[in-house]
Amino acid sequence: MVLKKFIFFIGISIFLVVNYGIYKMSTFSIFDNEIKMLKEIKVPNKNYNLKIYYVPSNASSQYYIQIRKSTNEIEETIESYERFNFLNNYKFSITDSLSLFISDTSSVNVEIKEVKIKLPK
Repeated sequence: MVLKKFIFFIGISIFLVVNYGIYKMSTFSIFDNEIKMLKEIKVPNKNYNLKIYYVPSNASSQYYIQIRKSTNEIEETIESYERFNFLNNYKFSITDSLSLFISDTSSVNVEIKEVKIKLPK
């Protein structure tokens, strides 16, 4: 009688473990699906903000950093930079432009690239 209960318990345990494994394998996500805001920058002497987002890759596009102009809850895409995922720093210049220092931290040799964006009016 004890042997039957033991075999029954082992059978139920194996059944639960297999079903849990099937559930986990069928619901996992290969790609990040969350767009993350890296920084919100108040532009001096302008009536808008710039928002810098990290947009993860999916089946049809690479990951990238996107700069959006934000005015009264309305966002307009200004520029996108593929294969970059990290904002190192930024600075404004006197000629109404913004310099972004971005990098790709997923590569072995992390190289910081400077990109300049002309600020919208």
